[in-house]
Amino acid sequence: MQNEIELKLQSTPATMQKIVASRYVKKLKAGKTVSQNLVCTYFDTPRHTLRRAGITLCIHHDGDGYEQTIKAPVTGPTGLETSREWKGRVPRNEPCVEAIEDRELRAILKQGKRDKRLVPMFTTNVERRTVPLKVGGSNHELALDIGTISAKDGTCHEPIAGVELELHNGDAAAILDLALKLNESLDLTLGRRSKAERGYALARPALRPRARKSSKITLDPQMTVGDAFYRIKDSALQHLYVNEMPVSEGRPEAIHQARVAIRRIRAALRAFKSVLPYDKRKAFNGEFRWFQRRLAHARDWHVFIDETLPAIKAAHPDRLEAITRLRKIALAERQRATRDVMDIFESRRYTRLMLQFERWLATPSEVLDRSAIDQPVADFAVEVLEKSRRDFLIDTRPLSRMIGEDLHSLRKRGKKARYASEFFSGLWPESSTRPFLSQMEYIQDSLGIVNDAIVARQLVVLTRPGLLDVQTVWLVQDWSATQIKDCVKQTQRHWRRFQQARPFAVQPIG
Repeated sequence: MQNEIELKLQSTPATMQKIVASRYVKKLKAGKTVSQNLVCTYFDTPRHTLRRAGITLCIHHDGDGYEQTIKAPVTGPTGLETSREWKGRVPRNEPCVEAIEDRELRAILKQGKRDKRLVPMFTTNVERRTVPLKVGGSNHELALDIGTISAKDGTCHEPIAGVELELHNGDAAAILDLALKLNESLDLTLGRRSKAERGYALARPALRPRARKSSKITLDPQMTVGDAFYRIKDSALQHLYVNEMPVSEGRPEAIHQARVAIRRIRAALRAFKSVLPYDKRKAFNGEFRWFQRRLAHARDWHVFIDETLPAIKAAHPDRLEAITRLRKIALAERQRATRDVMDIFESRRYTRLMLQFERWLATPSEVLDRSAIDQPVADFAVEVLEKSRRDFLIDTRPLSRMIGEDLHSLRKRGKKARYASEFFSGLWPESSTRPFLSQMEYIQDSLGIVNDAIVARQLVVLTRPGLLDVQTVWLVQDWSATQIKDCVKQTQRHWRRFQQARPFAVQPIG
């Protein structure tokens, strides 16, 4: 049994040839390159007992015989796939669990074996080239896989062109250094999905990656500021990771969730800015902001088509012809904007940002101020929440007296306060946080509706000349003005209540 730490990247066969031939890899090479054909069969029960337990069981055939490999995930460095691994030779292409020493793992595997339900799920067939590397005091293995994943019935196939960097011994951060160096000259994208995940999705399409919301963050009052930062940061990054694949497929909700995830990353950097190095925090915040803005255009068109146009149609059923033409134009604009987002997530710039951010986080002593390592999170959280609330309420005028730009600024400040509140709310009883968060959520949702109406007006005005007639532009502008007025009127009393509400940060933690 051993722990496996690796980083997965995606590439093309042509780029893989360049990797092996690159001067950098040749300089680090610490042994012979080995080429072999690997056929691997993955097993599970029809109900995916192993997958649900986070376990993969596969049997490799390498030409000399069969080797069984079992993996179970364990906590490891951010951005790297870390698992506990059991390997052993077996006589045939069939699971053999008797030799497994881990009792819990053996019990799970024997359940499937006893019920005679461990069956082949899918197969991978790859040509693998393995290059041993030495980076400083760390030993690595560079594996280049080209081949296919096939469902058990052989009807569905998916190509494999993956790069795996595995740590044998030494500093795990060296893997990220190596990946960053390769990224300087080669087109590589992040490949967070394992062969097992891809194979299960091929065998059962319902398991394909889909847009996901963020998970709830649980903090303990006994945590230090550093512990809390990494807990919050890991949640935000995981939120982004799970939406990368559906974003690359152009799914609207995934694009929205990716933007939310990036906002949460930036909000975490902002909430902990007093204990983070100024230069790194500003640099990463600026780069994440660039990506967030590049995703905005596609998201705006998605909202316009799915929410704004149906509302305009309901308000003006007599303008069906104009609305139909507007929808056609909007669909074309959305397609272009979505394609741009897909390209961004497959770009070298995005890969570089994520690798650099993960590399920075991999060394806590370079991330956090020394005082934050032992400082209790409770008092720190109170200070952050009080400041975020003061910033939010810097302008307490009635909403009706605010123009579009003022409402937009209020919305942005509200997002900062809301994310900070959600990050730390777990330190207080839910009975004290829920009313406050609900008020904040309502205000934010209402300001979001106002913003969508303002954006709708901007989208039609900025559409290429000649595509829309003046009457259609006026139609959208009139609807937008009415929507803003009605929403502001309905939200005003909630805004007034929130200003007078007792924030949970002033109540005892526990």
